Amino acid sequence: MKKTLFVALWVAPLLFLAGCAEPPKAEADAANAALQAAKTAEADVYAGQAFTAARDTLNAALAAVKEQDGKFALFRNYDAAKAQLVKASEMANQSGQAAAAEKERIKTELTGMQEQLVAALAAADTALMKAPVGKGNKADIELIKSDLSAARTAFDAAVAEFNQGKYLPARTKFQTVSQRVTNIMNEITTASEKAKGKKK
Repeated sequence: MKKTLFVALWVAPLLFLAGCAEPPKAEADAANAALQAAKTAEADVYAGQAFTAARDTLNAALAAVKEQDGKFALFRNYDAAKAQLVKASEMANQSGQAAAAEKERIKTELTGMQEQLVAALAAADTALMKAPVGKGNKADIELIKSDLSAARTAFDAAVAEFNQGKYLPARTKFQTVSQRVTNIMNEITTASEKAKGKKK
C-alpha cells in the first residue's frame, strides 16, 4: 500500500507537468512565413496599412508568447498568443492579396497613361515640324527640340521600369513626362507666334 502511494506521488506530478502548455512554435513559424511572403509580394509598398497591421499583430503575439515563457511552467497559457498568431497569418495573407490587386490596378492605369503619352509625343513631333522658324525663334525651336528629345528619353526610362514591374516609380516618371510634353506644346505655340510676329 505504501509502495503504491509512493509511486502515485511521483507519477502524478510528472503527468501534470507533461500536460503543461507548449509554446505555439508552428503557429509562430507560419505567421513569420506569411509575413515574409507578403513582403516578397511588396505588400509593404502596395498595401502598406494592411501589411503594417499584420506585422504589428505578429509582434504583439510574439511578445505574448515571450511573456508566457517567463512564467512558471504550470501557469503558462499560450491560447491567446496562439489565436493572435493565427490572426497575424491571416492578415499577412490578406495584405499580400491586396498588394497583388493594387499592383494590377496601377498596371492598368499605367498602360493607359503610356498609350496617351505615345500619342502626345507624336503630336509634339508633328507640331514642332510644322512650327514656322525664323530669326526671332530659331534658338527657341532648337531648345524645344532638345527638350522633346529629353522627354522621349525620360519616357523610355519610365517604360523600362514599367516593364520591370516597378509601377510606382514608373508612374512618377510618366506623370513628369506628361507635364513636360504639355510644357513643350505651350513652348511650340509661343515660338510659332513669335515667328509670325517677326514676319509682320
